[in-house]
Amino acid sequence: MATEPFLGPQPTTSTLEVEEKTEETEVSPYDPPFLFGTLGRTRPPRQRRKLLSHEFLSRLRGWPAYIICGHIILQAGAWGFFAALHSRRGIPLSYKSAMWTNENQQIVDWITTMIATILAFFTTSLFSSGILKCITLHLHGDGMSLAAFIASTKISAGSLILDRDSRRRRVGFMSIVIFILTGGVLTAGWKALITPYSIDAHAPLIGIEIDLSSPVPPQLQSNDRLDFCVQSGTSGPEFIVGQTESGYAAAKSYLGAPATFNLMDQTVNISTAGVMPLSSDPRNADAWFPNSSDFLPNFKWDADLPSGLSSWSSLTQQGFTADVFCEYWDPKDATMSPIFVGNTTVKDWNNSENLIDNIAFSELHSDCQVDDKVALTNWSRAYTVEGKPNYLLMIACPSKDNYKLIFNAHPEGPYQFVNTTVCTLTPKITTVEVTYTDAGVINTVTSRNATLADPGAPPTLAAVRTLYNGVFFSQPPVSNGVGDKLKSLISVQGGNSDTRHRQTMGLMEYYILGVTEYSASVFRACLWANQSYTETSPFNMNVPVEGVLHSDTVGWLQASPVTLLELIPGLLIAIFTIYAIITTLAYNSVDPTNEPFDPSDPLHLMAASAAGYLHNVFTGTRTENLMAVEEANVFLRDIEGRGPGLICTD
Repeated sequence: MATEPFLGPQPTTSTLEVEEKTEETEVSPYDPPFLFGTLGRTRPPRQRRKLLSHEFLSRLRGWPAYIICGHIILQAGAWGFFAALHSRRGIPLSYKSAMWTNENQQIVDWITTMIATILAFFTTSLFSSGILKCITLHLHGDGMSLAAFIASTKISAGSLILDRDSRRRRVGFMSIVIFILTGGVLTAGWKALITPYSIDAHAPLIGIEIDLSSPVPPQLQSNDRLDFCVQSGTSGPEFIVGQTESGYAAAKSYLGAPATFNLMDQTVNISTAGVMPLSSDPRNADAWFPNSSDFLPNFKWDADLPSGLSSWSSLTQQGFTADVFCEYWDPKDATMSPIFVGNTTVKDWNNSENLIDNIAFSELHSDCQVDDKVALTNWSRAYTVEGKPNYLLMIACPSKDNYKLIFNAHPEGPYQFVNTTVCTLTPKITTVEVTYTDAGVINTVTSRNATLADPGAPPTLAAVRTLYNGVFFSQPPVSNGVGDKLKSLISVQGGNSDTRHRQTMGLMEYYILGVTEYSASVFRACLWANQSYTETSPFNMNVPVEGVLHSDTVGWLQASPVTLLELIPGLLIAIFTIYAIITTLAYNSVDPTNEPFDPSDPLHLMAASAAGYLHNVFTGTRTENLMAVEEANVFLRDIEGRGPGLICTD
């Protein structure tokens, strides 16, 4: 006969009873049995725990599996979506969906609110159903105090338990947490997670452009292509018009009016700031610079951005600008070279010749020495109809750090507001924040930090030539295009003579600034189009360009700590529900299936109370009457012939 293994000293029945009583004293009768650390009022004996561990999985069938799986599915969907947003750095909608969403934001908001409400309803319903089932199992098993039964029922309904009694402090705090989580916070979390928002998908841009601060161009003044860009590159008819419009736009901005103009098929808002329009695709340059190569792509990006509703690029580029100051000519100014003004008629040249007798000849010149690259800019002339002195002349003279631009108009003509004006142009290199929109509009913001540029370098000479050409080629016999533009702005001004004088000088300053910056942009483009120049250059004349490409669309933003907070309420509810179900099943041997009792149904409570003669327990509805029995244990037992009944013991 085999001997039984020695299991060591076994606890006696009295020992188990002491242990169980000790455990019972650690549990407050006011706490629900499924609170963390409570696990039921009466712990099952150790002999039964082992049996329960074998039966545990089978007891999860039925409503426990439905509730647990429901929470897991909801949380898996939420956290899976969160992981997708995090890994993909946001999820954009397709173009058509994004367009529809953007055009119907109120409908989208209503739909997402309804979906969020439904998801929150499912979450709270699973929580409430799970807690009510746990209450029923505890009542069928070890039971619970009447106070714990009431508190558990209120928690399942998301009701607040507000009582100053310190014994209810823990359950009161728990009811507040449940109330907050199952209230608007849960719905708000779902809505914030599933609602599509405007997305700014972006990627870094890198590129190159011509460096106008490089010392190379002055060293290569004899290069034929460089000469072309300085002398003739901005002299074509298409650029003459643009030069006039660029100055007019800048002058309008001085008055606070909006203005745009075109630069090589690009719309510029107010000023080019001396930057060259960048492109990621090659473009034909022959339309603007004859016998030139294509404009090569000068920026790119590596990221694959979604096709959004709109896109735009923001880059930091090198700009070319100037400090301009204008004032009426002072004949006593010794720093100025002598200025000569002449007005005659063609007939005065030779009375014996058959010359037109109603044509006036006007000229403006100085004996200052100019660079041969801008030859004749110190002399200008105009042929106009006699009797209508409607001319505007301009010459340029270099000085140490700048150029002097001299404008002259007849004192009795339509441009008499100019009279003889001297403008000082000091070229500068600066930094510009440039925005390129998908509508083809270029916006520029020039930095105030700028460095002096060489007044004898090709960019400055090109600006002087551009300004000279702009005024010279705008002079037909009956009017001057530049003068007419300035006059149209002067005529709308009011104020006294000093105010009008300062505004007139300001308009001329901005006009010169606009044309100067425009010429720098054209000069850069001319050099870029003539790759023979840049390829034969002994030095690298390119400067890097950096920026960001943006694609505006609609979708879901990349997961962030804020997104994580949106998921916490549902996760906490799911964890608490699953914890309550598992601990209840583990510490109660009652079959969890087919329980006909619902603690949240008043009819069930009335029927069960009547069946268990619970009416004999209470002596009134006053607070003291209720407090006298709130620690009494409540059980749910099947009463023969009457169904489940609530019975109470001391």
